Formats: sequence, C-alpha cells, structure tokens
Amino acid sequence: MVTPPPQRRLPVIVLVGCGLAAACLCLTGVAAGAYFYLRGRQATSAEPTIEYVLDASPRMESPSSSGEPRIVVARGVLGEIVRTADPRLTAGLRVFGTGALPQGCEDTDLVVPLAASNQGEIEGSLGEVEAAPESDSAVAQAMVGAIRDMASTDGPHSIVVVTGGADLCNPEAGELIRQEAQRAGIELRLFVIGFEVPLDEVEAVKAFVELIPGATYTDAPQAAALRTALVEIQTEVNRMAVEAFEPVPGGRTGANACDHPYLPLRSGASWSYDSSEGGMTWNVTSAGGSAESASATMAFSMPEVTFTVNWICSSAGITSYDFGSISSSVFGEVVTLDIVNSSGSWLPPAESLVPGYSWSNDYTMVVSSPFEGASVELTTTTSESWSVGGMETVSVPAGTFDALRIDGTSTIEMSGFMGISVPPSTTSQTFWFAEGVGIVRYTSSSEGYSGHGDLTGYSVP
Repeated sequence: MVTPPPQRRLPVIVLVGCGLAAACLCLTGVAAGAYFYLRGRQATSAEPTIEYVLDASPRMESPSSSGEPRIVVARGVLGEIVRTADPRLTAGLRVFGTGALPQGCEDTDLVVPLAASNQGEIEGSLGEVEAAPESDSAVAQAMVGAIRDMASTDGPHSIVVVTGGADLCNPEAGELIRQEAQRAGIELRLFVIGFEVPLDEVEAVKAFVELIPGATYTDAPQAAALRTALVEIQTEVNRMAVEAFEPVPGGRTGANACDHPYLPLRSGASWSYDSSEGGMTWNVTSAGGSAESASATMAFSMPEVTFTVNWICSSAGITSYDFGSISSSVFGEVVTLDIVNSSGSWLPPAESLVPGYSWSNDYTMVVSSPFEGASVELTTTTSESWSVGGMETVSVPAGTFDALRIDGTSTIEMSGFMGISVPPSTTSQTFWFAEGVGIVRYTSSSEGYSGHGDLTGYSVP
C-alpha cells in the first residue's frame, strides 16, 4: 500500500470521527439511515380494521370552494375512496352532527357497523348523510365512539376522520381520545383530515390531534387535497390487508429476520444512488439465518471510500449493529469502527412505525486509524431521535414510488484525539423508503453541510 504524505492523515481521521464528512454522507447519517429503514413494517397477521368518521354538523352546509356544500363534496370524495378499499377489510362508517341524538355533544351515530366486504353499503350510506340544521360538532365524541366500536376487533386499527372544524364540545378533546385509546388497549392509527377548515380553527384541531399517540392531521383546503389525502391513507390500509391475507413471497413471513419488505437484506441485493458526494452503491454481501436469528453484511461504496455495516437481526427486528471498516483509495488509510456501548431502541416494532410515532437511541463508537506509525483513537458519542411522517409519492431516476417518510436528528460529540475539543454537531435527516424496494431518497443537513441521494437503480433477488 502506498503511504500518503503525513500531512494528509489528520483530515482523514477527523473526517471519519465527526461522521459528517462529505466523502461518506456522514457516518452516522448513512448507518442510521440504513438501520431504521430496515425496520419498515412487518407483514401483519391480524386482519386490519378501518372506520370512517364524517362530520355532518351544520357547519358542513357552508359552501365549499367549488360552490357546493362541504358535506356534498366530502361525502362524494369519501365515497370514491371507499370504493377502492380492499373488500377483505373490516370497515364501518360513523357520522356526527346529523341530529340523530337530541344532545348535540353526544350526537354521533354508527351508521354502518363494522363488517368485512361492506364497502358498497358504506358508499351507499354516505350518499344519504345530510348535515343537521342544529347540532354541536362533537368530533372527540365521535372518535371515542369509533375506538369503542373497534375495541373487540383484532388489529391493526385505523380511524379516518373528515371534519370541517374543531371540536366545539370538549376543551380536553385530545386528552379524552388519548385516554379512551389507552383504555381500549388497541393498536390505533388515527388520521384526521380538515376539509376547508376555517383558519381560526386549524390550530385548535392540530392541537388536540398532537396529543393523541399515532395520530396525524392533514389540512385539505379544497376537494383535490381531500382526495389526495384519502387516497394515500386508503392505499396504506389496503396494503395492510394484502399483507394480512396474502403474505408477500420472500418477505418477512418464512424468511430470515434480516429480510425486510422495505429493505430486503438478501444476499446479492443492491441499490445505486446519485448523491451529493457522487455515485454510491450499496450491496448486501452476505445474509442468512432464521426468522428468529439472522445477520447481514452491507458494503457501501462511493467515490474513493468503501465501508461496511454488519447487522444482527431477530424476530423483534434489528437488535444490534456494528460498523466494520473504512478504506480510502485516496489516503491509503484503513479505519476501524467499533460500537462499544449503546442504549435505547434502534428499531422499534414494525407496528409502531405509524405517522406520529417517535423514538430515540444512543451509541458510542471508537474510531481507530494508523497515524505516524501508531494507532490513533477517538471516541464519538451519538444521540439520535426519529419520528415517522406519512406516506408520500417520491419521483427519482429509478421511478415513482409510494414511500414512508422518517425524519430524525443525530447529535455527535467527539473526544480523545490529541486533546482537541470539537463542539457537538447536529445533523437533520429525512429518509423515504418503499415496500419491496428499499430507500428511494434521503437528505442530510448540518451547519455548513447538506447531502442527498436519489435511487437510480436497484436489484432485489
């Protein structure tokens, strides 16, 4: 190996230690990004249930941007989406504000009880929903009713709410729903869509939704936005039905624990990216084991730099990982990376990865590299936090994909190199991954640095 000039060694070591170097997207960026997409979502064995909740309170009689009453537009769009639902789903329809009950703040009605293959009945019943001339807007009470409807069914459970504004009955709406979900003990995903909600009520709706674990709010200022939001949600729920009734061959079911639908860690799998650092290729060089215990090794190759990540997997997901080594054709250095301790959940259970879910983890890594005839070490301590966004349509050179977005931050502290004090640095990251494909896009940014990568091609055996 050709020995590079001594003066070039220091930048290499610092570059590797910080993990923020442009040459490798930042060590923790690539590694953390790789590990959490692996998690994705496992195929569910329980049959999914969905309940639609529609606001039919007097406010929905107000004109929409198209001139028709909001209730007419909302029930029409929702009916279109219900028609596309997988018929194997257990589904139901609940409304509120129709005047069915004399007490306005209790006025919610299960119009179509939960049952399988009843999308036609739901669509037909939607056409008959009329807004009441006088009633309160009991959004929270309707959600509580939906949770109780689902309490006796297997999961996962999704509630889709189309509302024209805030809850006008209970100032503690968010807490009320949170407590009910906790009492029911169900796996719940709650999607709240505000259809042409007045500006002075948007923040009120967001505020109570933020209090509910697994809940997200989407603002739909016109019918097109409402349709887009509902399509994304229904597509995701339909996918859950497919996984429940028709496990994907070679997916999680019956495969080794490292073979995941959202990043299949199978021997020979590869992904190529056009990144801010140039072309990059990820290759799974080995993978094997059982559904209870497995391991995989992935090699990351980019201009002048190659490094590896070793994963250990179990039926609980990715339970451990370690970095291997980094080699640089430019500097002729070989750097070794060792995880010496870690804490927190690296990869939470797949069913937890729903919009709004968040988690954190920490690990300490020792970086070793030859320097002036000796081995120099430095220690990096990384604290990471992640949160799940929603499904988004992502177009990259490899195609257009429905992808789940996950956002995170990594704060890195470095010590031990020649007494040099390096201030902590924080990197913000966003990743999108698609089922059966893997990572389709990622972005990374910190002070003075930004990086990105778009999928240009992939091969999954």
